[in-house]
Amino acid sequence: MRWPRFIRWLTVDRSADPAGGPRGLNSLPTIQPLASEDGRPVSMAQAATPCNQLPPMQRAACRRQHTTVLQRRWLETLTWGPDVETARWIQFWLGVFPVSWRQLPDPRLLERQTSSIRRHLAGTYGELLTAMVLDPAVQISLNGPANHRRSPNENLARELLELFSLGEGHYGEADVRQAARALTGYRLDASQRLVLDPRRHSPGAKTILGRTAPFDAASLAVWLAEQPATARFIAGRAWRHTIGSPPPAARLDGLAQGWRRQGLSLPWLRRSLAEAPEAVASRRQGLKLADPLDMLARSLKLLGSRHPEALAISLRGLPAMGQAPFDPPSVKGWPVNEQWLQVRWLQARRRTLQALLANEEVWDSRSLPAELPASLTALPPLGLALPARATRENLALLFADPVWQLA
Repeated sequence: MRWPRFIRWLTVDRSADPAGGPRGLNSLPTIQPLASEDGRPVSMAQAATPCNQLPPMQRAACRRQHTTVLQRRWLETLTWGPDVETARWIQFWLGVFPVSWRQLPDPRLLERQTSSIRRHLAGTYGELLTAMVLDPAVQISLNGPANHRRSPNENLARELLELFSLGEGHYGEADVRQAARALTGYRLDASQRLVLDPRRHSPGAKTILGRTAPFDAASLAVWLAEQPATARFIAGRAWRHTIGSPPPAARLDGLAQGWRRQGLSLPWLRRSLAEAPEAVASRRQGLKLADPLDMLARSLKLLGSRHPEALAISLRGLPAMGQAPFDPPSVKGWPVNEQWLQVRWLQARRRTLQALLANEEVWDSRSLPAELPASLTALPPLGLALPARATRENLALLFADPVWQLA
């Protein structure tokens, strides 16, 4: 059997931690009730107040608390559903439109973004792009509310063209400047909803990609979604997420053309990629390295423990693996496939799985099948013959096996 190119790399013993010990596994903040400045718990009404509207000394604790709850709930959703595959598809789009909780005055804005993505999954990419351009979390992360007619801020405009639609090389600097004008005037109201203030918006015609019109954010998103370059660029990102390796140019052209004929239907794109021969081959041959969130969710589901310690250990480990929920490393989102092959990140995967199995409360709350079936992995593990009895020792062998790291 011809093993994936990852396998030999993953089987090398890299257990020595160059940083001198486990990183990131003891730093999960404990969820505590919000406290007032004199140390007394705040009221329910105060707890529902956006973090940035609380007294200054409470804001940091508010953001930490809500971030921890948000991350825990998202890991539970990716692990136990109710629709894990849809959650994984949402996770992909959170990487296309990446926002870190650290950029926001209130992390609960990320719940709105996630809900907005979910609502648009049955529609088109044009509709999703419009919703994300007008999403408060996306706007704040890219300085959108600071974009004023008197001094247009190009940050959101540039990322919209380069990362959310056309891709690098398919627009000019004049397009960026005019797109920035189209995006002026949006601000957050008292309920943290995005509204257009005509006094701040740059009126009149803007010429973008050869078309002159009185563009605003919504009409600009619709125009960008109509561009052939957008279909090709976004389809390429979805291909990499699903299949792993970069698509051949002719194959990507065919996929993008088909997607455009379907009106950029998101269900069509998801189905076409899942059923593509390359996707089937990637799964059978182990050609894609699993994202940390996917790998850990799969591990938790197999272990079957919903004990708070299982989630706490997992959430402590994920930052060290490079994929803390709702905390992407850059505006380009998270790494994909071979980009995860960093010694420090892979060591954190191993340590976190070991910590899950070593915790007695987690083990005592397990809900394992009687047997570990061969269907658990696309390739046979190197150190364990499946099927095998579902013992602690066999689970440790499976979790330590490089094949377990494959998607």
